[in-house]
Amino acid sequence: MTIDDEYRELVPLGDPPGSVLAGVRADDGQAWALKVLPGRLDRRTRTEVDGELRKLAGPTATAPIVAADRVVELPDGRTALRRELCAQSLPELIEAFGPLSVADTVALAGALAEALTAAGVVHGGVTPGNVLFRETGEPVLTDFGVAVRRAYPPEHDTGFRAPETIRDGVLDERADRYGLGAILHLALAGTPPFPARPGEPEGDHLLRVLTETAPAIERDDLPAWLAELVRDLLAKDPERRPSDVAGRLARPEGDGPRPAGAPIIEFGPERPSRLPRPSLLAAVAVSALLAVAAVLFVLNRPRDTPMPPMPPPAAAASSAAPGPSAPAVRLELAPPIDQGTVVQLTWTSSLSGLDYSVTAAADDGTKTDELVGRATEYRFEVDPARRYCFEVRASSDSGGPWVSLPKAIRGATCSQ
Repeated sequence: MTIDDEYRELVPLGDPPGSVLAGVRADDGQAWALKVLPGRLDRRTRTEVDGELRKLAGPTATAPIVAADRVVELPDGRTALRRELCAQSLPELIEAFGPLSVADTVALAGALAEALTAAGVVHGGVTPGNVLFRETGEPVLTDFGVAVRRAYPPEHDTGFRAPETIRDGVLDERADRYGLGAILHLALAGTPPFPARPGEPEGDHLLRVLTETAPAIERDDLPAWLAELVRDLLAKDPERRPSDVAGRLARPEGDGPRPAGAPIIEFGPERPSRLPRPSLLAAVAVSALLAVAAVLFVLNRPRDTPMPPMPPPAAAASSAAPGPSAPAVRLELAPPIDQGTVVQLTWTSSLSGLDYSVTAAADDGTKTDELVGRATEYRFEVDPARRYCFEVRASSDSGGPWVSLPKAIRGATCSQ
């Protein structure tokens, strides 16, 4: 059976776009992510990859790990690794909500440390893009294994790779610990330890990573023990990086960290004014559900429909069936105002205090989701040559999501 036969359609995701494909298996409707590799694997690399996946099969069931369960061949000659579809990554989370709280960062560190300890194989690329969140808000680590990375060395993420990896190509447990430290720095500061500077030559950036000490994290609520842990993980000397990260996380006095794999539930200190103040668990879960739902909607669109359909309403068009404690909500999107390269969206709701996201689907199959907090208007940048459908989704701590009827511009046909 070919990949075309097995999956109804594949939707490009990832950064860069197309590095991950989302697909729904035709026989059972199960959604999967396909991590696309630059080309085919030679026989030796394929054997090594198969061995790594066998070792990961056991830990995946109990540890916060998302591992591929099979290797698939794409029609264009490339190879892909199939794994669980997780809708949100750590960079997306930080971009939307800013740095994590100290408690959230400790929980994240515990989950990643557990994953690295339990995996049984070297990860080889512990970077923020490989930290994902399930729809429950649970953080997981994915893309384990060095065989693929040696076959296709990465061309980016310099700010998260260990100095010895950049200099000598070393991929081992100590390099993974450096990656963990860089991720924790990002979670607490909102930036990697060595961000590229505007106009900086790549060689100068690499030199800073290889020679300079990571800057201290400027944050008033950062406990000294956590700052010390991040600093030690980012040590230039691999031998100085601590191996017992879980033990150091459990050592501080007080309530201690949440269990590894626990959902992240708090905002960091920097709360953008446009965002609400619910638990981050709700924000992660809603964002993940929106993204997964959007993939499924695109994958299931009728093939003879020129426009990508908008997600179907949650219950009866602009109102949703209430749960035991959730009131019915009427959500109405006003006709979009097309201004060429920008479309003005406004909407109303019968319930206050909701958290909103807006979605735009273009006639070329692309779709964009934006979290807008509790605002009731948004200016969407669009391609003046494309037709679009728009919708608004709302949620609260007690219910949702509720979905508006889609509205079109330029004669687009939206599914109702």
